Amino acid sequence: SEIRRLHEVVKRFVKFARPDDLRLQPVRVSAVFDEVLQVIEPEARKSNVHVTVECPATVPRVNADAAMLRQAFLNLAINACQAMPKGGTLRLVCAAGSGGRVEVRFEDSGVGIAPGNLEKIFDLYFTTKGHGTGIGLSMVYRIVQLHDGEIEVESTPGRGTTFRVLLQQAHEA
Repeated sequence: SEIRRLHEVVKRFVKFARPDDLRLQPVRVSAVFDEVLQVIEPEARKSNVHVTVECPATVPRVNADAAMLRQAFLNLAINACQAMPKGGTLRLVCAAGSGGRVEVRFEDSGVGIAPGNLEKIFDLYFTTKGHGTGIGLSMVYRIVQLHDGEIEVESTPGRGTTFRVLLQQAHEA
């Protein structure tokens, strides 16, 4: 399944600039969190990262392409785990937001992002990791844009980082 996931990542990157197949439908954020957890849990456990999920069933569905959203959330969760080489806590949170939106947060207790790097983290090929490609957060930013969403980041070096994603609620009958 990991090879299939990586194949999908490559296919999606190729379509990065021209996403012809955006398939928007009502998606439950908790279901996407469940899929992301299946992928990151073994690595998180190995790195002594405790993952918690706070996503009440009452949170409205979002209008999204489930596969794209899964990829964006997976990138954020993997980055968060990698930011905690000595262990820590990753919180995945979703809640009804204002203005017909749903707020999704990825909060880690990791090393944080240097203030000088905050404005560059979504730039294609920007990375501070020795083994990174600089594609992950650019892809996250693009996916959020395609969903008419917003993404914000707050970080304190030595204390952690929070990525906040705002997505449109699905209009369900």
